[in-house]
Amino acid sequence: MSDWYRNKIWDESIESDFLNRLQNTMPEEIQVTALKVQGDLWLKSRDETTQQAGITLLQKLIHNYPQEIYEVATVQDILGDYYYQRADFDNAEPYLYAALGFYKANKRIGVIRKADLMLAEIILLRNASSRLEEAWKLATGFPDSGGSLSEDHEQYNYYELLARIAYRTDRKPDAIEYAARAIALAQTIELDFMIAKSADLEKLYLQQPSLEIIAGQ
Repeated sequence: MSDWYRNKIWDESIESDFLNRLQNTMPEEIQVTALKVQGDLWLKSRDETTQQAGITLLQKLIHNYPQEIYEVATVQDILGDYYYQRADFDNAEPYLYAALGFYKANKRIGVIRKADLMLAEIILLRNASSRLEEAWKLATGFPDSGGSLSEDHEQYNYYELLARIAYRTDRKPDAIEYAARAIALAQTIELDFMIAKSADLEKLYLQQPSLEIIAGQ
């Protein structure tokens, strides 16, 4: 039974029971699975204390099982995305660069697999002018490095990112083209929440020029 590492709520007694079971569980593969599953479940909670407990478990996996390179890369992706969504870029970047390094050496795995696009967006939103060329290379290189965007809302976010970076790097024709593509796609996406950003990211995007301005409309 795996119920012991699928707790959706957290308190000290639940965590203590989990850690005791973890210590007495073999083989090692089950320990890694338990840490990832339980950590991810707690990370998705709306309660911040529970989220912190999830972070602790996922970091434990990274530090205690470095030989499990695929699982570590997946967890780095998860933590990078967690901090990115909260616009906590200082904490997001190290995890995302680590995940990106794994992509380059091996392959894209896990549930997110967009560390390069998140890094490009972080550079943009940080207004890190000296790093914008890096952001452009990360974003434009995404398809050729094994990245895949199959849904319309993913394509929209990609074109929006390319348009904004191109605008900031004085690539006017590219900026206009990608902004127009994003605007056209947005009109065909029925559910607006599919392209909505987290509240923390939205605050930063409000400081950026609109796609209509970039497209010259």
